[in-house]
Amino acid sequence: MARPKNQAAEVDAPEGATAGSSTSTATTPPTSTKPTAATKKPSKSRKQKQPVLETLRTVVPTIFQECQKSAANHRKNAIMLRKIQEQCAEAAGENGEAAFNKEFIRNLNVVLAIKKVEPTADRVVQFVSTFILCTCEKENMDQEDEDEDEDSSISATFVEHLMRHLLKGITVKEKLVRVRCCKLIALSINSVGALENDLYVELQKSLMERTRDKESQVRVQALFALSKMQGNGDEEDDDEEEGGTIIEKFLDLLQHDPAAEVRRSAIFNIAQSKDTLPFILERARDTDTYNRRAVFTKPMSEIRDFRMLSIGDRERLLRYGLTDRDDGVKKACTKMLATKWINQADDNLIEFLERLDVMGSSVAEDVLNAFFDYRADVIDTLSFNDIFWVNLSVESSFLVRVFTEFCRRKDDDAQFDKVVPEVVRHAFYIQKYSNIMQQAEEEDRPEAEFIVTQLLMIARLLDYADEIGRRKMFGLLREMLLLNDLPDKHLECIVETMRKISLNEKDFTRIIIEIISDLSESTEAEQEDATNQSDVRIVNDPDASRKRKHSAVDKSRRNSSAPVVDEADKARKDLESMLNKIRCLTITKYMLERSSEHLQESSYMFGLLNTLVVPALAYPEEVMQDLGLQCLGLICSLEKALAADNMDLFLTCAFAENASTLLHVLSIMFDLILTFGMASMSSQVGEERINADLKRALESEEPEVQAVAVEGIAKLMLTKVLRDAEILRTLIILYFDPATAKNNHLRQCLSYFLQVYFHSSYDNQVMLSEMAVPIMVKLIEMHQENKNEMPTCVNMGQQLLEWCEPRRGLE
Repeated sequence: MARPKNQAAEVDAPEGATAGSSTSTATTPPTSTKPTAATKKPSKSRKQKQPVLETLRTVVPTIFQECQKSAANHRKNAIMLRKIQEQCAEAAGENGEAAFNKEFIRNLNVVLAIKKVEPTADRVVQFVSTFILCTCEKENMDQEDEDEDEDSSISATFVEHLMRHLLKGITVKEKLVRVRCCKLIALSINSVGALENDLYVELQKSLMERTRDKESQVRVQALFALSKMQGNGDEEDDDEEEGGTIIEKFLDLLQHDPAAEVRRSAIFNIAQSKDTLPFILERARDTDTYNRRAVFTKPMSEIRDFRMLSIGDRERLLRYGLTDRDDGVKKACTKMLATKWINQADDNLIEFLERLDVMGSSVAEDVLNAFFDYRADVIDTLSFNDIFWVNLSVESSFLVRVFTEFCRRKDDDAQFDKVVPEVVRHAFYIQKYSNIMQQAEEEDRPEAEFIVTQLLMIARLLDYADEIGRRKMFGLLREMLLLNDLPDKHLECIVETMRKISLNEKDFTRIIIEIISDLSESTEAEQEDATNQSDVRIVNDPDASRKRKHSAVDKSRRNSSAPVVDEADKARKDLESMLNKIRCLTITKYMLERSSEHLQESSYMFGLLNTLVVPALAYPEEVMQDLGLQCLGLICSLEKALAADNMDLFLTCAFAENASTLLHVLSIMFDLILTFGMASMSSQVGEERINADLKRALESEEPEVQAVAVEGIAKLMLTKVLRDAEILRTLIILYFDPATAKNNHLRQCLSYFLQVYFHSSYDNQVMLSEMAVPIMVKLIEMHQENKNEMPTCVNMGQQLLEWCEPRRGLE
């Protein structure tokens, strides 16, 4: 190509421009480095400016070539190119603008057509967006002093020409051309002013089509461009047809696009509103780690107020983040709540907890622990004075309880002693709030119970070296155990604290059994007093003689109402008696869970077994039977002979109609077999019966029962306590059975167990190889009935072969 004359006669050339880049055109920059006429201010005469059109094919390529080297010179080159554009317009009017636009597009096409990923091409695309930005800024500055129509025509004509050219590029065959065109539109669309309506509609329509492009990179850039066109997410914009269509497209790709980078682009660019936030929250369980982390680093961190999320959504989001298997996601979630969300609550932990609803929250404790770990600077600033303890609320009691446990876990005794009062004073606070709980109205009682629970949980952490404090706390806890309407959580905390206060385990068992005896005797005494008082009222009634003189009608009426009153009173007494026995059984269960004393060394335990636990099994109420079985199982774990004697009872109760009872019985059976061995537990019932009942549990229709049975059997087989080919065959079939697909507990147990079991022992692989063919035949039969819900027969066969592979074994 011939080199134009007078290349630098009237136009500024970029400083230090060189040739030879992979994206440069056939033109070359001027070779002279000395100052020329290009540095002088051009004349306003059109005759003198005419040569600028002749130098376009040299100077514009030089600027494009210079901007490839670094992004640092983009602003300077963009301003220079804008001057050339203005000079072309001054020199030839519309023809000059058209010549500049044509040369600009010619150079841009060279970059767009590169068939491989080049950083230099990306820099040129970035430069074009910078040039458009500078053009629009210059236009806005000129509009303040000059006629708008005259000055805006240069930029408006250029932008419209460029956009229409890029619209042609986003439909071509070459993948990278479509990517760069969409990227350039996305980078430039925010900088341009108002577009013509038909151009805007055509632009939006073309980008919407590119969201269905087969290349994920094109879809990413199309989403980025469309994000500039969507509404701001307010309710008044939800009814707009265009914004609504874009939001719907974002939500569709956010949920269903197979490419992780496309879903990530939707997460970053979708407008936040009450309608879109639930869909963004779902991405916290995305299969891609970076997408899960992106939810916490971008949309959830930049949310205006996290109260836009419902209480349930906040709970799920924080639980997903803090329990994620990836440490990066955990850190992102922790940073979000410890820096962004806490700022929205005015850096007030109490107010922050109020927004989490700690009474019904399952993640609030993890949230506080993560906050304390991340914000170590806050720990030293926390102080809990007497005014704080006297005016406890749900949130403040929860805060101080979690903080004390955090200090104990970190072995920060100095901070713990600084926060918690002495034992005597803490006992006073427990008594104070316990009295408030007893006197509270029904609607206020749950909050009072929660505060007392937190104080009792703190009491478990205290140091009882002070004898006065120990006696004070012991007396208070003993009195509280005798209360009638104490929640189970209080009972558990009290029993655990008394275990710590007691001198030794034998002393602890004796104290608790004495309290249980006092509870039983007090109930019987109250019932006897009520009966005696009713008899006294009948005997000492001064009007008894007058009542005997009543008519026969009165007598018949009185005789008919008396049985009703007696039955109601009897039913009330029976209910109170049963509730008292339930409380005694609950205390017994918590005591046995914290006791390891041999049964032969505790004479108190036999009396408790015969007077409370065994009679509970004869009650028709399921709750009594359930508690009785749990207590019996815990007692049997302390004595091998007693466990062997009651194994027949457990096997009989294992298939009761009550599912919760069955779960507890299965757990008891597995614990006893693991503790004492299969030989001891099958001495009276036979190992065949135990194996048959275990297999029967595996075939249960209850998913929870199946899961518990699989977990227990896996433990028995891994510890070599149980070895049964038929049960193993059932486990393998359950692993592939489509009926267990939604039973995550069962599937996770089997995924771990089967691999470890077969690879840990060559004998186990031999046992599998002997029954592999019958198992495969059964799986093929199941596959014929459930083709779409099971793996292919080839995959199932390969899995069996992999388990039988001797080279994978640890031996």
